[in-house]
Amino acid sequence: MAPASKPSDPVDDALQAAIDGDLRLLKSETSVHFAAVGGDERVLRYLLDHGGDPAVPDGKGSTPLHDAAEQGVVGVGGPVCTYFFVPPGHYEAVRLLLSKGVDVDPVNHRGTPLHLAAAKDRDQVVKILLEHGADAGADVNFISPSGLTVLMKAADDGLTDMVKFLLQSGADPNIADEDGKIPIMFAAVHGHRELVEILFPKTRPIPSVPDWSVDGIIRSMKFPRFEAQDPAVVGERLADAKAQGKEAFAKGEYVAAIYFYGLVLLEPISTAMELDPLDVTLLANRSLCWLRLGEGDRALLDAQQCRMMSPRWSKAWYREGAALRLLKDYKGAVDAFMQALKLDPASEEIGKALRQMLFLPSICTFY
Repeated sequence: MAPASKPSDPVDDALQAAIDGDLRLLKSETSVHFAAVGGDERVLRYLLDHGGDPAVPDGKGSTPLHDAAEQGVVGVGGPVCTYFFVPPGHYEAVRLLLSKGVDVDPVNHRGTPLHLAAAKDRDQVVKILLEHGADAGADVNFISPSGLTVLMKAADDGLTDMVKFLLQSGADPNIADEDGKIPIMFAAVHGHRELVEILFPKTRPIPSVPDWSVDGIIRSMKFPRFEAQDPAVVGERLADAKAQGKEAFAKGEYVAAIYFYGLVLLEPISTAMELDPLDVTLLANRSLCWLRLGEGDRALLDAQQCRMMSPRWSKAWYREGAALRLLKDYKGAVDAFMQALKLDPASEEIGKALRQMLFLPSICTFY
């Protein structure tokens, strides 16, 4: 009886394939994908040394550094392309990517690698990013497309140790977001007393908080005084955000467009709705931006909200169908496209999308 063969080691298989020049095996899911999941730095280093692009963004605008900093997944593009799983605590992947000269502050729709690492409370990754190079370290006060600094996000999430580290690293607690909120207000609104105490000595007094004390700040955030805003000022701000969103969308700058659309859509109902009923086209346009970035779930949320607000608008149903198609809910996509076509029978765009879906083999079982 022949001896049982030794189980194959995906990492060894991938390395041997690299040595042998066997690109077919090196690219195959069996060897490369599972070797990547194993998180072996040898494979990552080999790919980077042999043409893998350490900085190429994926369809969502995320670079390998974003992925490594946030969730331990490193995507490497180039002649050989795959995704690498880096276990928590395996920070050499971040160092390796930085050693290849990649930009330490690339921006996607959620921010920089520093934003993502801080949000996951990865203090060691944050430290590596901040300390990288004498002049090339990550900008600790960078404002993300969502309008937040890393310190705001950490304070909002109640990450005490992260807030302490960011302050020691030069984070400014007096930078405000678009609504005028500073980090101490983010902490206070959630009742994070310890964070308020940490931020208090470094924060300049806020005129709208007459009792400038730890208790006074928490109390003012718990029971805020809502003051009417000047309609002219609000209207000007909304118009400017809409215009900038439209311009960014036309240029294909979808992350920027999402940011500007969000400024309008997040405007308090009490002010924005009195000036101008919510323009559902903004939801449709933002849904399309999410689609272009490959974010099906977010595209669907905007499309569904748009459809609920304007159920007789064909574009709303069309956007929902496109999002469902991206999420591979083909039956749902067909149903949405059919509804869109009923509302606008002359639309070639909708008709084409529906015909393409009906030709899918998996759809034939439903219709």
